[in-house]
Amino acid sequence: MKKILLLDYDHTLYPSTLSTLRAVDDRINLYIRTFLGFTSDEADALRVRLWDEYGTTLKGLEELHGVDRGHYCDFIHAIEAVHLPPPDPQLQAWLTRLPHPFYIFTNARMDWAVRGLRAMGLGAMLPEALAAEMADLADAVDGASGAEGFKGPRLDGIFDIAFMDWEGKPNPQAYAKVDAHLRSRHGRDIDIHFADDRPDNLESARERGWTTIWIAPHTASPVIGDEFDRVVTSLTDIDPETLA
Repeated sequence: MKKILLLDYDHTLYPSTLSTLRAVDDRINLYIRTFLGFTSDEADALRVRLWDEYGTTLKGLEELHGVDRGHYCDFIHAIEAVHLPPPDPQLQAWLTRLPHPFYIFTNARMDWAVRGLRAMGLGAMLPEALAAEMADLADAVDGASGAEGFKGPRLDGIFDIAFMDWEGKPNPQAYAKVDAHLRSRHGRDIDIHFADDRPDNLESARERGWTTIWIAPHTASPVIGDEFDRVVTSLTDIDPETLA
């Protein structure tokens, strides 16, 4: 059976010990304080609560406060380049050995994933059309192609929050949309493997019959058992050929 690999981006392609998402969280808190008038403590508590209840803080802010999604994403992703994940030679080497079609499946907007991949030196693996579309943006933001040193296969696509009609993981609708696209492109008889750092995102994947890979963050206490098919701390702990 043909294997397809789906990879979350944040805290899956790079370690949870990096400051990247902490910098984004700080921007979210700043957004809530600046545009909704909450105090610092209130903003942080609201961010976490909405993330838990809605899957993304944005979804909760849209429903409860009428926040404009474009304005929000532009604001929260405007972090300094120093907080972006750096190149990871071990991950690059792992990707060069990967023989399966692979995609990014993220609750972030496309430009965030592309900017991060380029910062990691993985710009060359972007699909040609997407790389061209995002070239001006990346050059304007960071001034580098992010393609140096990577000679591996091309990414087959990025399923971002807009692709999912802004209904992100762990909403079952997001998985149904991705599943339908993959089976339309690669055939009905495929084995979808999905790697993510959030257990709730993996639970929705498991309900669809996907093979689940938990990339356990550094703050987690992994429980090896029947809950997920694989529990690791890095993608590079998995055999890229067998995905076992």
